[in-house]
Amino acid sequence: MTVTVPSALAAGVRLNGVRMLRSLGLDAPSPLVKQLPTLALFGVAVIMSVVVPSLEVTSVPGLAAAAVIMFANTVFAVVITARPALKRLEILIPAADFVAIGVLRFATGESQSIFASLAILPVVWVAAMEGRRFIAFAALGALVSVIVPLLIAADVDSNPNELFRAAFNPVAFGAAAAVVNELARQARKQLRIVRVREEAAASELSQAAVVQRALLPKDGGSLAGYEVAGVCIPSKSVGGDFFDWYPIDGGIALTIGDVMGKGVGAGMIAATARAVVRSAARRDDPIIALERLATCLATELSEAATFVTLFHARVRAADGLVSYADAGHGLTLVVRADGTAERLSSLDFPLGALADDGWARLETVLGRGETIVSFSDGVLDLYDGTLTAVDEVAAIARSTRSARELVDAIASVARLEQNPDDVTIVALRRDA
Repeated sequence: MTVTVPSALAAGVRLNGVRMLRSLGLDAPSPLVKQLPTLALFGVAVIMSVVVPSLEVTSVPGLAAAAVIMFANTVFAVVITARPALKRLEILIPAADFVAIGVLRFATGESQSIFASLAILPVVWVAAMEGRRFIAFAALGALVSVIVPLLIAADVDSNPNELFRAAFNPVAFGAAAAVVNELARQARKQLRIVRVREEAAASELSQAAVVQRALLPKDGGSLAGYEVAGVCIPSKSVGGDFFDWYPIDGGIALTIGDVMGKGVGAGMIAATARAVVRSAARRDDPIIALERLATCLATELSEAATFVTLFHARVRAADGLVSYADAGHGLTLVVRADGTAERLSSLDFPLGALADDGWARLETVLGRGETIVSFSDGVLDLYDGTLTAVDEVAAIARSTRSARELVDAIASVARLEQNPDDVTIVALRRDA
């Protein structure tokens, strides 16, 4: 007897936290992404200075120098983005932007330039960094963008009051930097809270997945003349499907169930359903297991307002007699030795759907070289989502030589994509 469990389950749990943070837009943008708005507006400013007659270009070499500084700074942002080890040098990018904006202002009217507002972008960049000291750095950068044109033009000596008049912009930018820094601090605080909660939730999901995996049947000695195999691939970390097998007097019991819904809630009900069905292991009639589970759903789990489809069979090893009950499952096949396939359909309701359900005990015989395979409706979604997929399963059963090979073939299809529903299959083959 063998069983396969998806090895990527734990990795999927660990990725949940990262996916959540990305969906909330909390990932820090790269230096290049933060530099592009400054580059774009700087380019607009240069074009406007050249083509708009009312805007004066007082120094063509200065305008060219500003453009060269901005271009080189953007290349530096590309390098830092490509090499995360240089992340500590990121502060140099907005610092160079301040210089480029100051030179641009010198080349477009000096203290009369209309482009002082460009400094707000590197101000926000610097102020958003962690630490109160970056408020002062942002204000200092804004001061540089204001003072550089005056120093280059030597207007300070001829008009000292111009320096005090121009200093108002850095003061305003410094106030904006303080606000941005505080908002960024609060955002980082909330981000840390989200990460802690997400890590705790991921840890709980991981533990739940471990428990659910532990409940699946283990290798424990084979039933002479038979081979059984199964697989469960949840669409989320924890699923609502389950399968089970265990030895009974003179044979083996086989179960597959599908709880309405997905996730942890469905997984908890699936674990309960498995335990209740197993409690009837010593009773020969498969109906007793269904009745016990129906009672549990109607009493202990009544507030869950859920239902369970279930196929439960008891196979007598000596002659292959299969006594089974089907509660709304309807996805079980017997593939005969001659290649024909018989679907063990049922008109009985799922467990929990009605208060006083009744289920029929049915029988078939599993001959030598024949296979009984039962699967969840998630297998249908691997194909066209309709019952024609049953024919695909039958074809795979005919083309494979063992229960293990049959289960692996369907599991390989399921692992090729993200499945909208849990995929579960269990197969029992009688030796030829």
